[in-house]
Amino acid sequence: MTTTRTRQHSLELASLAMALGILIASRPADAQAPRPPAPAAPAAPAPIERLGGDRVRVGNVMVDMAAKEIRVEGVVNEVNILEFIAVPKGGFKAYESALELDTNAINFNLALILIGLDSSRATHPKQHLDPDPPAGDPVEVLVEWEANGATRRIRAEEMVYNDVTKQTLPEGPWVYTGSVFSAANGAYLADTEGSLIGFVHSPAPVIDSPRPLSPGVYGASRINPALGLAAGTKVQVIVRALPRN
Repeated sequence: MTTTRTRQHSLELASLAMALGILIASRPADAQAPRPPAPAAPAAPAPIERLGGDRVRVGNVMVDMAAKEIRVEGVVNEVNILEFIAVPKGGFKAYESALELDTNAINFNLALILIGLDSSRATHPKQHLDPDPPAGDPVEVLVEWEANGATRRIRAEEMVYNDVTKQTLPEGPWVYTGSVFSAANGAYLADTEGSLIGFVHSPAPVIDSPRPLSPGVYGASRINPALGLAAGTKVQVIVRALPRN
């Protein structure tokens, strides 16, 4: 079991990271190619709330440090083309994301730090649609929702259907990269670009897919129609740290 001393150390580290988040959130975003209207100013990180035992809350993200998992609620987006599994509430990339989660990128990342994930072990994509897959601490990503009076749970890979291959993403772990800071202005890209979990090898997401890029990457992927997930359906996303090889 995690000791009180270890939990305190984890909270202190996260508090330092949160302070850094305040600094980076105040910086402007990088100039980009034409996009939808810019989002509102980045939200400040939330304080870490102790819930007892090994459980804490970071904003709306529930953290179980003993189980090494986080949980956060969200909704299904009305979207035709996918490049992301999840973005923050009101996120810049919502038009390409299956889910919109009730958190911001800074709180989401802090929660993942608290379950032991470390971006220093990551290899980040160098560009959008990088042919080289990212590497990092392995995680499992699950999605739950209520259907016909019962809770349904799937792996996040099952959400993405490719119209070229006629298949979903291959089953397997995702990787924590922690996102990156802009070389131009020091901005935290997960926050300024509004991306949490992606699958097309981009620098900004906090979690990405280590799988090779699928054929016909842009425009070929959509929410798996076999799931029957209507826009607005309430979901819960679970991210669980896996043992490192």
